[in-house]
Order: sequence, then structure tokens, then C-alpha cells
Amino acid sequence: MDVILVPGLWMGASAWHDVARLLKAAGHSPHPLTLRGLDSRTADRSGTMLADHVAEIVGAIDRCAGSVVLVGHAEACGLVHAALNRRVERVAAAVYVGGLPSADGAHVLSGFTLDARGTTTNTAGYRVVDPSLSEWHDRVRENSAHVLDQVQKLADQRRLGIPVTVVATEFTADDVRRWLAANIDPAREVALMSDVTLVDLPSGRWPQIERPDEVARVILDALPVTDAVTSSEQSAPLIPRR
Repeated sequence: MDVILVPGLWMGASAWHDVARLLKAAGHSPHPLTLRGLDSRTADRSGTMLADHVAEIVGAIDRCAGSVVLVGHAEACGLVHAALNRRVERVAAAVYVGGLPSADGAHVLSGFTLDARGTTTNTAGYRVVDPSLSEWHDRVRENSAHVLDQVQKLADQRRLGIPVTVVATEFTADDVRRWLAANIDPAREVALMSDVTLVDLPSGRWPQIERPDEVARVILDALPVTDAVTSSEQSAPLIPRR
């Protein structure tokens, strides 16, 4: 199966080298991307909008012959989700590593940075009582001055039925459950989904480099059963199918 791998800031396709090697060894076709202007802090991003980055991911989907699995890392999770919304019929599953898909009406990067423009939606105040959310916000604030952001526009309700795996790295699965219960960004979109699996994978900011074997295994476990190689026992979905 074709697996499209999208890194977060400030990384290019090479960040997926070891994960891509493992996916290829398992019989799949990995497609790691370098999005324009996001490969380094000093790259030229003049004239580039996040819509252009979404179009790059959509283009990668269109170049594949059949269904694909989308994998987003950190800030790219919102971009991947926007591309999924545009090509729902082509996406078999999505994996969000170290980030969450942003909701309709939120800023595209809100699923990772929470507050890319220096303002908040309904996370204000909640950070005061949830140390994990506050710490996560502080860790990624340094990126906020360097990103381009737009409001997420998600119109295809079929996106909510696509199987999704959220890989908790700098946060935990329990953090996500708390955010779901509070119905706040960055988990507001996840609460609407019918087939979500949470996986704890403690690591730093670059799990695909730090723990490539485990990241590759999570991706393989997320593949449709007919395409996946023999895998370890799958985690139970967080939210049962409706």
C-alpha cells in the first residue's frame, strides 16, 4: 500500500528515512514528502500559504494508483487532515504522530501549536487547570512566529469515518482523553470521529528518528487488514464505530 509521510517543522523527507525503509521491507510503498519552505527555519517561504502545502499532499495522493494511508507528524497533522478531507474516498486510514487533526473553523495548526496566532479559542483558562496542555503549548510556542496559518475548512462529513490512529509522544493518551472530555482544541475534531485508536509512544519531538521501529509498527498496524503484514495485537479503538 502507498503510505504518504509528512514531517512537521522543520524537517524534510529524510526525517522518515528509517521508517520508510521498514515500511518498504514490509512490502509497502512509502512516499516521504518535503513541503515547500518547511524543511528549515531559514528556507524561503515567501508567497507560500498553507493551502499550497495541502495541495502538495493532495498531489501526492493523486499520484498513487489506489488507496493510501496518510501519516502526519506534529504541525503537519492539520495539513494531512485537510488533505484527507479533500480526498476522503482515496484515504484508507490516517496516522497522527505527536499531534492531532485540527477541527473545522480552527486554525490548521491548532491541533499541534494550539495557538499559532497568539490567540486561543476555548483552550483559554483550561490550560490553567491542565498542566499537560499548558506544558505542550509552551513547548511549541517557539514555532509560532515561523508558521503560516489558515482557518481549517472541512466540508466532507465522510472524513469522520476514516480510521485514525493518534500516537501520543510528548503528551499522553490520557491527556487526549481529558481534552476529549472537555471538548477543547486540540481534540475537538477527534471527538467527532467514529474509529480512533490511541497509542502511547513516549519520545521527544522527532519520534520517527528517535524510535523508528515503533513508529513503523504503529503505521503497519494501522494499515487495512487485507494489506497489513502479520502484526502485534491491535489496540482497542478509543471510540467504537457507530
